[in-house]
Amino acid sequence: MMKKVITLLLMAVCFATASYGQQAVKVGPLGFLLGNYNLRYEKGISEKSSVQVGANFYDYNIGDFGTTGFGIDAGYRYYFKQAIKGPYVFPSLNYDFNSTAISSIDDTKGSFSNLGLGAQIGYQFISKGGFLVDLGLGYGYKVGVSADDAFDDSRDLGTGGGVRFTFALGYAF
Repeated sequence: MMKKVITLLLMAVCFATASYGQQAVKVGPLGFLLGNYNLRYEKGISEKSSVQVGANFYDYNIGDFGTTGFGIDAGYRYYFKQAIKGPYVFPSLNYDFNSTAISSIDDTKGSFSNLGLGAQIGYQFISKGGFLVDLGLGYGYKVGVSADDAFDDSRDLGTGGGVRFTFALGYAF
């Protein structure tokens, strides 16, 4: 499954770099406060659309629970006015791999992965100097696709939906 996701993302990157228009690089600054480090690349592919690919690494510890992982994502953005600028709709796909310590008391640890699908609406502001602010709000749903023996039911692990919020800063060129 992971090979298919990586192949899809690589195809999206190749298509994006061989195509049309403006580009942007972005980070989510609020994630740094929480232990989530991410980087996104967006490339215009037509007058009103773009593709975005990204990666993130996270490391959270809350009481006896801790998780570390990485994820990759890709999506298509349709802009209502001009590619990479203004209001947009953004369906996306992501894959996460997690290594989790369920309890530090009995040293229970395990690994699992999720496949997610989501959609957002948003607005991307770009200044004359190229500085950008990306704001978005939407919904995403994740399904647990694999887990090791440390977890009782791998099908339910990580499955669920919730609100997605985007606040990113970056540079367009």
